[in-house]
Amino acid sequence: MKAPNRPSDPVAFHSEIAADFHASYRGDRNRRERVRVWNELLDRYARNAKFAYDIGCGSGVLACDIARRGIETIGIDGAVGMLRLSEQTACNQGLANISFQQHRLPISNTTGFRQADIVISSSVIEYLNSIPEALMFLRALLRPEGVLMFSVSNRSSLSRAVVRWVHRLTGRPRYFGLLRHFMTVQDIQADLGICGLTYIEHVYFGRSDRLNRVLSRFLSPKYSSNMILVVAKRAM
Repeated sequence: MKAPNRPSDPVAFHSEIAADFHASYRGDRNRRERVRVWNELLDRYARNAKFAYDIGCGSGVLACDIARRGIETIGIDGAVGMLRLSEQTACNQGLANISFQQHRLPISNTTGFRQADIVISSSVIEYLNSIPEALMFLRALLRPEGVLMFSVSNRSSLSRAVVRWVHRLTGRPRYFGLLRHFMTVQDIQADLGICGLTYIEHVYFGRSDRLNRVLSRFLSPKYSSNMILVVAKRAM
């Protein structure tokens, strides 16, 4: 069997797969779980927010969820294909309080960027070269006491370990070779402290696929979940 073409650039890859990525939110159990978990935390932490960024906004699903709360929102992504879908998603929902910008991440100079009450970043920083650099970039977009929410691949996940092995043999799933970081909660807490961010809480998610559903009958979410969603705050 011929090995699939292995992508080398996450921005080009996500622009290429944008339509399929967006369509997966309608039928993929893990995507639906992702949206549910994110919105449960947004209900708690975005309650008083007036202005927000979604960094690596993809096709705009979560950015639009924030905007529907009446929060002015800017979604930022590097992939042109994703941004086209983001704009269409917002238009379809009649949202006038949201806009989108193209930037390759992380943005090295945030001078001139308005500071936000809340910044979210769903499954983005694991693709970037440096976690501390990525966190410092996200911190720069926050006002003092602003809230940061981000998700990252869980290194303790047993199914992630299986997929890493499968990818080494087959090159599938294609995106897996672009992931640079798999983290534990302890890793995350250490990096937050270095970057002037205060850890608040975390939740595990990404256990709706068949393997993780089986594992979750016997193991804690730490080992039966693909992702960690973290909430932190910028110190004064």
